[in-house]
Amino acid sequence: MNGSITLAGAALAFLTVCLPSQAQVPAVDRERPAPVIIEPTAREFLNSCASCHGMDGKGAGFLTRLFRGVDPGDLTQLAANNGGTFPLERAFAVIDGRAEVAAHGDRKMPVWGDRYMNAEMSEWGPDELNELRVRNRIYALVHYLQSMQETGGNTQQ
Repeated sequence: MNGSITLAGAALAFLTVCLPSQAQVPAVDRERPAPVIIEPTAREFLNSCASCHGMDGKGAGFLTRLFRGVDPGDLTQLAANNGGTFPLERAFAVIDGRAEVAAHGDRKMPVWGDRYMNAEMSEWGPDELNELRVRNRIYALVHYLQSMQETGGNTQQ
């Protein structure tokens, strides 16, 4: 009888300790890794640029094989290719679509300024702040590109 009580007590102690912790975490969470938190601008880069330029910006995105003869370029070398200074305004103009992209020949790179404006128009309708929101979105992406520079380029004024 004494052994039964000890065994029952041990089982109760085990269940008391183990069951609450099992009940607090659904089975699906234990099987799946925690989501990765991505900053908004990094997400913008992954959504808008990485398919051609690669997740690391070095130009090896999965779409490059579809554009034969087109080199999307290594975005981590923009400052190095510009005398050590990050070409802020040029990067803005290229993303926005107002400048030719020599590496692409005829422009294969999307005109993101137009795409972003269309998105703003869809969300806000005709609004005097649309252009400001588009410019802010592009500048945030440009500053993200600047942070990717392997040389740590300075900002060109």
